[in-house]
Amino acid sequence: MPDKCNVLKNIKIFLLAFCLTVPAILLSRLISPRATIDSSYIFLAWLPLCVMFSVLFLFGRRGVAPMVGGMMLTNEWNFHLPLPQAMVLLFCQTFPVLLVCAIVRWQLGARWRYGIPNQGIWLRVFWLGLMTPFGIKISMHLAGHYLAFPVTISTFFGTGTAIFSIVDLLSLISAALIFTLFFYYPLRMIVSPHYIRIFWRRDVAPYLAKEKRLFTLLWFATLATLLAVLCTPFET
Repeated sequence: MPDKCNVLKNIKIFLLAFCLTVPAILLSRLISPRATIDSSYIFLAWLPLCVMFSVLFLFGRRGVAPMVGGMMLTNEWNFHLPLPQAMVLLFCQTFPVLLVCAIVRWQLGARWRYGIPNQGIWLRVFWLGLMTPFGIKISMHLAGHYLAFPVTISTFFGTGTAIFSIVDLLSLISAALIFTLFFYYPLRMIVSPHYIRIFWRRDVAPYLAKEKRLFTLLWFATLATLLAVLCTPFET
């Protein structure tokens, strides 16, 4: 009986994670800021990376299958690649994320998913914010040497100019370092509505007190202005 309960619990967690991951990845790709360089579109911040991290932070190893499945469906929805290219693209997108998360778990222990902004911050910055983007781009460039991809995405596999490759790498770094928590907290609130009250009392209410209210509003206004300026599409 306990084994049956565990199986049902794992199925429920998988379905919950999958139902959250697929629309979140689709939405994150849709709202990712873009620019045009050398007549090719490029992301200024590839936000699906934030969703992948958020799902693994929330569900741990139970989030691996939903994350991979969500990326597979998103790639099929957008690119319709042949099976070999589709599998290679999926590997390039997900394997570095899973490998780096496994390394962080090994170094921080079983509670690596907790205290994200505080616990082991520099370790997280190095592995999640730097090594993951480098791993994704290195694997994609290697794949581009052995497989042909459609023209619309071939520039992401090393055929673009140097400036394109640099901006492409920076888009992954900025997404991992800046926007991950923007997805993590809303997804956590959806999974556990009780967390909304905890988040409000612990992280929001103290900054809306009378003595800090003006500073908080000005800070958010400045941040919104900077994001609007930096994320506005432009052409070179």
